[in-house]
Amino acid sequence: MATARTTYQDGRGAEGAGPDGHTFVWVSLRDPSPEELASVQHEFALPGPLIDDPDTSANRPALEVSDQLVFAEVNTISWVAAEEAVRLARVQLVLGDGFVVSVDRNEPAVERVSQDLRADAELAGAGPAAVLTCVLDHAVERYGPVLSALNDAVDEATQAVFDTDRSRPTERLYHLARQVLEFRRAAAPLVEMLDRLATELPAPTGDRFRRHFRLQRPHLQHLVDGADALGNLLANALQAYLAEVSVRQNTDMRRISAWAAIWAVPTLLAGIYGMNFRHMPELGWRFGYPLVLVVMVAICLGLYRAFRHYGWL
Repeated sequence: MATARTTYQDGRGAEGAGPDGHTFVWVSLRDPSPEELASVQHEFALPGPLIDDPDTSANRPALEVSDQLVFAEVNTISWVAAEEAVRLARVQLVLGDGFVVSVDRNEPAVERVSQDLRADAELAGAGPAAVLTCVLDHAVERYGPVLSALNDAVDEATQAVFDTDRSRPTERLYHLARQVLEFRRAAAPLVEMLDRLATELPAPTGDRFRRHFRLQRPHLQHLVDGADALGNLLANALQAYLAEVSVRQNTDMRRISAWAAIWAVPTLLAGIYGMNFRHMPELGWRFGYPLVLVVMVAICLGLYRAFRHYGWL
């Protein structure tokens, strides 16, 4: 648990208490306890549902705008190469008149935003909207590398579909499809958020960033479209693999059937001549059994050549 309280006055930040008319306060809660959340809600007179545990806020809209407050929930993303997995996190922000409250679970983007604001007095001077804008910037810039890593993993997995080593790529294909879906679920709400922020962020501080949000939106939408393309590619690869499996099964069944037919001939003839009936064809002829063996071999060779000709063997 950690709580950082920074007061920005004329764009310069320092550890401090509450604001006056020309400052704003940023209270950053990292892995907060229920008591810390309750204390901040009481201090800034926030409605109860606005700030809560990020792990239990999955059903909350990404953006809520009212006359006095702006609530935003920003999905951040990272790539775990060892697991070929997307890891998601959330940063919740409440913007009000002269204050910002953020809640996260050890999210590096929040620390980077704090450093950016300390280094850029002009940016920090824009007020609470600057915090939201910087958090969005750092979140969005991480989606591109994650999608690139996903794309590399998907390319490798789809190429394995037609490998001749008879490997089974279905588990990996399903796993990557799940990761692509997680990526899209994280990125799509941010596209809608950027659309709304470009028109709904309260003035006057919001005016400065509206054009910035409009410019960010096509880039993020392009990434979402890329994720959709990867999802379609994985679905097609899975269908192709299942079709390949079906072809292999049919080939195996034809091969098994062909050999069964070939072995049925000597089995049948040997079974007949093994019954020890008194009256059997060629039973009294010295060349009878050799002739039967020759017939067996001839029929088997004929069947073998026929099956080879039709591609069953």
